Order: sequence, then structure tokens, then C-alpha cells
Amino acid sequence: MTSSIAVTQSSDNPAPATLTDRWLLLGAYGPQARFHMTVAWIALAGLVSVDVVWLSFSRLSFATSNWDSIIRLVLFTAIAFGFCGLVSHRLAHKTDRVGAVLREGAKRVELFAVAMLLFALLAVTVIAYCYLGSAAALPLQDAWLAQIDQWIGFDWIAFVKFANSSALASWLLVKAYQSTSFMLVGTMLWFCISGQGERLAEFLALSCITSIGIAVGMMILPAAGAFAYYHLPFAAYENFGTGSGMWHHELLMALRNGQTTEIDFNVPNSNCLVTFPSGHTILAIIMTYALRGSWWTLVPSFIINGAMLASTIPHGGHHLFDLIVGAVIAVCAIWFVRLPLGVRHHRLAISGDVGLANA
Repeated sequence: MTSSIAVTQSSDNPAPATLTDRWLLLGAYGPQARFHMTVAWIALAGLVSVDVVWLSFSRLSFATSNWDSIIRLVLFTAIAFGFCGLVSHRLAHKTDRVGAVLREGAKRVELFAVAMLLFALLAVTVIAYCYLGSAAALPLQDAWLAQIDQWIGFDWIAFVKFANSSALASWLLVKAYQSTSFMLVGTMLWFCISGQGERLAEFLALSCITSIGIAVGMMILPAAGAFAYYHLPFAAYENFGTGSGMWHHELLMALRNGQTTEIDFNVPNSNCLVTFPSGHTILAIIMTYALRGSWWTLVPSFIINGAMLASTIPHGGHHLFDLIVGAVIAVCAIWFVRLPLGVRHHRLAISGDVGLANA
């Protein structure tokens, strides 16, 4: 139901004045989409600026092999935009069904190119930041995080053993945890295919804003993870498999002690350096929220992301407090992106009251 509205808006509204507005700000999908994309690009630019300045003072260097991936990304985006621009120009005045279908197809490709460009750049920026933050070797705070869990009344070891007691439940939780990347790509792909530019822009804004929360959180309470802290025997989590919650540990320690001095995106688990706050918790919440437009997307998302959220402790190796702070970051980001919407509704309500009073 949301997709039909988005397509209608994009076809009824006049074309955006500039290619920047059309492609990078998704201006054809309304002022709300434009606002969200502006927030996303500003947040990304801020993170990039921090990375560049920090890297100039750090002992780390940027691997030259990373540039190959970045260049391929830019080339893919340029080709996609060029193709869409050509199709839109050639079919601008076509009124037949084939022409209309091709024009709508070009719009979907534009959305996908924008989503991949921004999210890939965000991933590059966040991974580089996590390398820099890990190399800073700030004192680990796992003991304090474990203490907070105890204050809350949560027994981490008992929970992991309980989850491990069922081979089926453990298998399902592992699969749910591994589904995160598929859910992430699937969420953005769904918005692109269905033409929901406004929802896509909102999701991209949420991703960028929550990345700032992760960047701040990992510096306030740097941690190695609950598995590294508790040193559980393998028998306590054997159904989850060897290495649960510890994929990142070798690289983290190498960065902290200076053995690794290069930011290399090709290194395995280079995207798993942060345990506080929980990035999986953030993604579970914002993806479920983003897919709220239809029961057909909301219910499966709620089930899969709910299971993934439950897996972050026994398989992801997070302290419970990691999840709590991740949830707070996600909720605050949702509140921020909805703030302009609430202000607009408030103004409409006031104007409506005035109109009734005058009548």
C-alpha cells in the first residue's frame, strides 16, 4: 500500500530541479525524503571528517587495496545513474505502456544505486572508525558491563547455558544471527523494487544516525565481549559452535597491541570489532520499524529480527547492557527522524482548529 502512494507522488510532482536533488536527495519522493537524505549525507560527512583527521594522527595506515573496492563502487553508481538518466531522457514523453514500465524500472534502479552508494560508503567509514578506535587501546570495560548485568539481575552464564540446552533452539538462533546481512540487503531492495523512496530515505537516515551512536558508544565503553570476559568452557555453548562471539577478538587484540597497523577491509571479521553497543540490536529495531508499512513485511521482519535479537547474547557474545544501549540508540534515532513529521502534523492540527473556529 505504501509503494503505490510513493509512485503516485513521484509521478504527480514536478521533476526535481537538479540531478543532485533527484539522485542523491531523492527529491522526487517528497520533502520528507529530501530531509532524511540530507540528514544521512550530513551524518556520513561528519563521520568521514572524523576518520580523516584521526587517521592523520594515528599509527594506522589505509590499505591501498581498499581503493579498488571504493573505485568499483563509484563506477557502478556512475554507470547506474548514467543509464537511468539516459532512459528517463529518451522516454520522457512516451505514453505507451512499455515506455511507462521502462521509466518506472529506471526509477527503481536509481533508488538501488543511491542505497548501495550511501550504505557502502557508510560501511567503509564505520569500519575505518572501528579500526582507529580499537587501535587507541583504551581500557576495556567488560568487567563494568558484566557488573551492570548483575545489578539488573541478569545471569549471563546461566542464559547461555539455557540457550545451549536445546540443539534446535541454538541452530535457529545461529541462523537468525546469520540472517542479518540478508535482511539488511533485503530491506533496502524491497524499498527499491516497490518504489518506496521515502521509506528508503528514512532507513538510510536511521542507519547513519545510529552509526554515530555506535561510534560514540564504543569509545565510552570499549569492550572485548562477554565470551572474552567469562572464558566459558566450550561444553557450555557447543551447540552454537566454535568461535561464537569471538570472531573479532584476534584482530581486536592485534590492533590494541600494535601488531596490526593497516586498515584493510579484506581482513576477515573487520566489520565485527565493536561489541558495545550492539549493532545487531540497532539493526533489528530499525529494520523492523522501517518495514512497518504492511503486515506482509512487518510480521516476518518482527519474527526474524526478534530471533536475531535473542541470538546476540549466546552467539554474538554481547553483554545484556550492550543490547539495552543499542535499543536506546535506535529509539532515539527513530524519534529524531520522526520529529519533523510530528511538527508538521502539529501545525496541520493547529491550522485545522483555526479553520473550524473561523467557520
